[in-house]
Amino acid sequence: MRKKYSKLFLNTKKENKVSLYQKFKIFLNKNKGFIYRVIIFMALILFSELLIFNRISWRFQLQFYIVFFAVWIGVGEFFLGKNKMFKLHPTNYWAAFLTPLILNIILNLAVYKYVNMFALTAVLSTLVVTLLIDYSSGIISALMFSLFFGILFGYDLLFTVHLFLPSLVAAFSSRKIKRRVEIILPFIFASIAQVITLYITNLSYTALDYLYIPVSNFLGILIMMGVLPFFEYLTRVYSDIGLLELGNLNNPLLKELSLKAPGTYYHSMIISNLAESASEVVNGNTTLARVGSYFHDIGKIWRPQFFSENQKSKNPHADISPKLSSLILNNHVTYGAELARKYRLPILIEDMILQHHGTRVKQFFYDEYYKETGIKDANMFRYPGPIPQFKEAAILMIADVTEATIRSMQEIEPLEISQKLDEIISSLFLEGQFDDCGLTLKEIKKIKGSMVRTVLEMNHKRISYPKIDVKELKE
Repeated sequence: MRKKYSKLFLNTKKENKVSLYQKFKIFLNKNKGFIYRVIIFMALILFSELLIFNRISWRFQLQFYIVFFAVWIGVGEFFLGKNKMFKLHPTNYWAAFLTPLILNIILNLAVYKYVNMFALTAVLSTLVVTLLIDYSSGIISALMFSLFFGILFGYDLLFTVHLFLPSLVAAFSSRKIKRRVEIILPFIFASIAQVITLYITNLSYTALDYLYIPVSNFLGILIMMGVLPFFEYLTRVYSDIGLLELGNLNNPLLKELSLKAPGTYYHSMIISNLAESASEVVNGNTTLARVGSYFHDIGKIWRPQFFSENQKSKNPHADISPKLSSLILNNHVTYGAELARKYRLPILIEDMILQHHGTRVKQFFYDEYYKETGIKDANMFRYPGPIPQFKEAAILMIADVTEATIRSMQEIEPLEISQKLDEIISSLFLEGQFDDCGLTLKEIKKIKGSMVRTVLEMNHKRISYPKIDVKELKE
């Protein structure tokens, strides 16, 4: 009996050990991104003290860790963790945030050691993060940079403020930049703010220290303009500047689309106008909406004749089964995503390619299959999805369906278009396609109104010109 209970006790203990190990493993897997970030900052803090003071003080290191990580976890991890894009693509967006921040810290450590402490500037990393992600992320980046050097220089609060306030100005003034020439504005505003804070905080009175500020900021801007395309390519998180350059109609992928699938190319151009105008009324990213529309059907380069806009005579779907037709239509989504990865298109454009049909059922082939077999299986005819995860992807879905509906109409009348769009949007809403995109009913109403206006403007009737004999017109 004693042996029996001792065996039972040992087995229970073993099970507890396994479960604790599994729990620890689950915890590590769930938080490995956070752990990696902590390790990176710990290594950076260690390197910084060694470089600046040529020694390691473990007491200083411990104090640095406590203060810096308290702010990092309370501000950085908390607010960035709530950002939807960081949730959708954590690897890409954390790389887009941390890489410029850490490189700028290392660059400024060298500037401090070999130039002057007043030549330090957070403008480079702040602008890169603001342009790639958004200005709230840029502000967090500026705060971490300023705090890092403030702690490093003996918990100097005034110096932290001196670095942070100009960076705050730079982030705010660069939030809507779409052209490279506009980057001069954050440089001017940040330099003026930094000179003023230096004067108010009484950190220095030498003219040379004041001169270092515009010079270092200007050099930071030049470096930023040079490295921005590399950050975009590596992380696949693109600024509006990069998106506009990518949306050049001479882009190899778009040229191939225009040659192999001219109908799809024209369809994409029309959709880009609808999506851009709709995105503007809900304060979305109009550049992403337009450029994403250019590339959303790029997968139709493969077998373009299977899509109605490219068909000139016979419909090839007439000779194959509805199931095979459904698979071919699915392929333009999956192949489009493959092309996006191959050519390192923005990660959000890859999302728009995958999400512009969501998980909708191809009703025509679903009905054909039912007539042939008597079987109703909607899942067999669904697009692979997922459903739209952000506003611009949902707007693209509405624009895509709207364009297809308008093309099938004989007469373009305002009332009829409005009714058709109401039906389309209601159907999408009831199917659950808008569940994850963040659009409100008020915004959907605005999108519908914008698309009606855009369709009417694109299809306005021209006056009929009188026929005059050519001989009368000849000189």
